[in-house]
Amino acid sequence: MGKVKLIGRKRKFIRQESANHMFREMTRHHVDVLQDIEFSIVSAWRRDERIDDRAVSLALKAVIAGTGTTDELAGSVAQALRNGRQLRADVSEEIWTKGLKVVLESVHNHSAARDGDVDYLEFIESFVP
Repeated sequence: MGKVKLIGRKRKFIRQESANHMFREMTRHHVDVLQDIEFSIVSAWRRDERIDDRAVSLALKAVIAGTGTTDELAGSVAQALRNGRQLRADVSEEIWTKGLKVVLESVHNHSAARDGDVDYLEFIESFVP
């Protein structure tokens, strides 16, 4: 069950799902979605080795928010993610977005996501064919 957050004086409740709950749900029931997201990221990196964990983080945030990015490398990763999404039309938008959020959390668990860091990319590369 997610956290409940009170908004304003009228006590409107907005349920926010915890990162741990999303991670458990995605790894138990939607591993294929996580793999597709990671495949898109690694494929972009293999096409352009200048991509780093910072660009991956920026791209994930932009795609989750439904916005663009002015960073060229992040834009390349974001486009790869959008292309991957088109291939998975069978997956609901809610599940795809949860997958993006879980992968973003993983980026930050494995890397400081600074310019030049590739710790996350090197970590997931071993899992992606």
